[in-house]
Amino acid sequence: MDVTSKVKMAVSLATISRGAGAVNGTTVDAAGYDEILVLLDAGTNQATGTADVKIQHSVDDSTWNDLASAVFTQVTTVNDEGIFIGRLSRGLGNYAKRRYFRAVLTVATAACVTGVVFILMEKQPVQNTLETTPQWTV
Repeated sequence: MDVTSKVKMAVSLATISRGAGAVNGTTVDAAGYDEILVLLDAGTNQATGTADVKIQHSVDDSTWNDLASAVFTQVTTVNDEGIFIGRLSRGLGNYAKRRYFRAVLTVATAACVTGVVFILMEKQPVQNTLETTPQWTV
């Protein structure tokens, strides 16, 4: 099987240190893909830093809305330095119409190292082999 034609990785937010504030990630075009894994790469937070990440969707890449339930657990110094996983199935209901996705990061109080990567996959009739349970599934 030619995996390169079935899977695409797209960085919405590069994993770097960011100070307090909000930033919208780069748009990810999900045309032709049915399953999306969203990986939040949480590096080291400074002493009081927190990072909140949510996923937004758009049908036209200009008007954005929060994707209900697609919100990661807040990253603090207690749970930083880890990977958090979310999952989105575009084949369900209204989600099939949503072509564009992005991560939105809000850092508060002190700098945090955070990034978000989308892994897009064609729907395959194969059993899910993801060993880690996603934090959220939409």
